Amino acid sequence: MQVRNIPLSEIVPSELNPRKTFNQEELEELAQSIKENGLIQPITVRKAGNKKDAKYEIVCGERRFRACSIIGAKDIQAVVKELNDKQAFACMIIENLQRQNIDPMEEAAALHRLYTEGSMSVAEMAKMLGKSNSFVSGRIQLHNTIEPFVQLMRDGILVLTHLLDICKLPVEQQQTLYDSCFTEASRARWTYKFPNMPQLHEMIDEHVMNHLSTARFSLTDETLAGACACEKCPLNTANNPENARDVKTPRCMKRECFLAKTRESIFREAKEAAKENVKLVFSGDYAENESIIQAAEEYGLTVSGLGNRQYVPEPVAPDPAMYKDEETYATRKANFDKIRAVFDDNIKDGTLSPVYEICYSGILSGEKKYVYYAPDNAEEPFAGNKLADNNRRISELKVKLREANDHRNEDFVERQRAFMESSEYSALNTDLSPNEILVFRALILKRLPVAFKESIGCDEANCGDFRSAGKAVDKNFNAIAREFIRATLSEKSVGFSPELADMLNTIMEDRYAPNVEEITRQLDARYSQSKASIKAKIDELREENEKEIQAQASVTPPVPTPDEPDTNAPQTDEQPDPANEGASDSPDAVGNPEAEAPATEEAPEEKEQEKSEE
Repeated sequence: MQVRNIPLSEIVPSELNPRKTFNQEELEELAQSIKENGLIQPITVRKAGNKKDAKYEIVCGERRFRACSIIGAKDIQAVVKELNDKQAFACMIIENLQRQNIDPMEEAAALHRLYTEGSMSVAEMAKMLGKSNSFVSGRIQLHNTIEPFVQLMRDGILVLTHLLDICKLPVEQQQTLYDSCFTEASRARWTYKFPNMPQLHEMIDEHVMNHLSTARFSLTDETLAGACACEKCPLNTANNPENARDVKTPRCMKRECFLAKTRESIFREAKEAAKENVKLVFSGDYAENESIIQAAEEYGLTVSGLGNRQYVPEPVAPDPAMYKDEETYATRKANFDKIRAVFDDNIKDGTLSPVYEICYSGILSGEKKYVYYAPDNAEEPFAGNKLADNNRRISELKVKLREANDHRNEDFVERQRAFMESSEYSALNTDLSPNEILVFRALILKRLPVAFKESIGCDEANCGDFRSAGKAVDKNFNAIAREFIRATLSEKSVGFSPELADMLNTIMEDRYAPNVEEITRQLDARYSQSKASIKAKIDELREENEKEIQAQASVTPPVPTPDEPDTNAPQTDEQPDPANEGASDSPDAVGNPEAEAPATEEAPEEKEQEKSEE
């Protein structure tokens, strides 16, 4: 491979390049890197053919080419290859697909183009890219996604996973899904940031696939839209056994009929709401809702515009399954209870008014909603209406009032807690009052696992406050006492406490003696061999010690020769006294043992030697 320096003026980008977007900031960074470190990898070009004022066309490396242009380079290192359009295009696609952070839609466009124009099979492309066949076919299909959904992904409202499902729908159905669920007006009504996959599938089922499980109407009603009941209809896929896939998940094969029944069902609900003096409204411009409003009027309904007034969202209770710990859930639940109480109070005193929404932005709705009260004779209630504004303010002040009550209650509890902390309550060694017994039992119950409390019917749903919980202890006292013992003696800390271990053994022998015997048998079998091996080693070492002692005892001290002094005899510096010779023959010496000759005194050096030996 020969690298040449080619003037930048002789090179042009290729129109075949699937990459159309270049981040200017990243190009500036690359240009600075090339300026400081040089070009690490040369670009690939081919002869330009009939291009005017250019001899070469870029195959791979347009970013490097642009970066060199930024720093004012005159030429660039390049490799010239002989490639036809098909080969060059394949090289461009591969080079782009191997880079990091590639835009998925560009990737989809490139693979789709390689598939359709490059005449390559899915298997060939998968092998070339080191990807699975399903990945490649999914990306090719992704290219069919309509632009509004692509823009939603770029805006962060949807993610690639959403589009990989949406792109499986025909373009017409994608547009239906967008118009029904993803317009700006529809998104404003979402109660979530963006839909999860089950919510997306629910939208598709209801608004595109016409799944009968999501129908707003009864499948047995024969009076809706002048048609037969869905359960008997031949257009119900459940009644078409040839299409086995849709038998278990039946859907309507005639969307016009499905929508007509949905609309009439909403009109019926609206008529019942109107009987209860609930106002019927539409949201958005009259023009986009005109056909639905006219149909509603023909049905005998009076529908008025919501104008610029805003709906007041109904509080939604937190889902316990969404929280990992009870404390966080309890905090969210307490906040919900406060907001819900204000909401209910607003409905009760008329601060909020219920309305039934027929449609919004040309889409059927059929939802009961709430707005701040405004008089019925207002031509077009709007956000600046004095009464509506005052009612909104009243609602906000109600929340503040409850918050003030909450803060007062928190201070009350804190002061009582501080008092109890420093009190001599435990020194009151008298009989417990009925209330103290009740609290004590409830506290024991509170320390037990939630699953156990549910099993005996003493969970939060059945024992809302400590009084009912304390009373529930009486009925299940023995089970609660045993659960307390079980929970305490099954903790890991029992292994570090001889006292707790003794308690555990006592309970086990008292209630589960056969289990204790089985545990003992298993452990004896497990450890007997290792213990026997250890004991055998001990006996072996003791035997070696005995042999060593016997060996040392059998050694005889050497007998000194006449020419050698007895080194074991006591040494003395004194010479024998001639006057004392024969003293041992005297009567005193024979008759009195104490009259034996005194032992000679050892030299200080020898005393010290003996001490050190000892």
